[in-house]
Amino acid sequence: MRKVFISLLCFGIVISLLLLPTLVLEVRVDGSEELVFQQLAKAGSLFEVHWIHSVTLQPVIEIYLLEAPGSIPIVKMTFDEFGPNLPAHPEFNQYWVIENGKYNVLGYERVFDRVPVTIGAVIANHNLVYNGRSIPLKDVYRPGGYVHIGLTEKKLCQFFIEEVEIWQKGRKMTAFL
Repeated sequence: MRKVFISLLCFGIVISLLLLPTLVLEVRVDGSEELVFQQLAKAGSLFEVHWIHSVTLQPVIEIYLLEAPGSIPIVKMTFDEFGPNLPAHPEFNQYWVIENGKYNVLGYERVFDRVPVTIGAVIANHNLVYNGRSIPLKDVYRPGGYVHIGLTEKKLCQFFIEEVEIWQKGRKMTAFL
């Protein structure tokens, strides 16, 4: 009787844990909303998008804050050479800090519900960097494709089910890496 009780208790705990809500950083294809990458996340943490500017051929780093689902402000952009579609001067309440030959743009007042990224087809080589891990976006979706990086809340069991679906589609398994 005691073994049955302990087994049921353990089963109940596992089920309860699987039903707990958790935050997930995810990459979805624009339009179809196909989930192509996900990783467990924490509110208040930062993620970065690293890419190479197609004209200057220099690295650009964008840093975002995971505030809450639907609220991802840009915190900072860093680059070392001016180029098309890069800031040319501070706007609104932005300010620039120049360190070690790099321009750091701070003071953004822009909040995204999801961060849009067009994956570089030739040069840009966009990488999502989170929690010490760098994910080449061209490895999770096609170069030239358009994706959104967002934060969502889902049950842990849903996370694992979707992780298996990503893996079955031939994508890299991300849950435990």
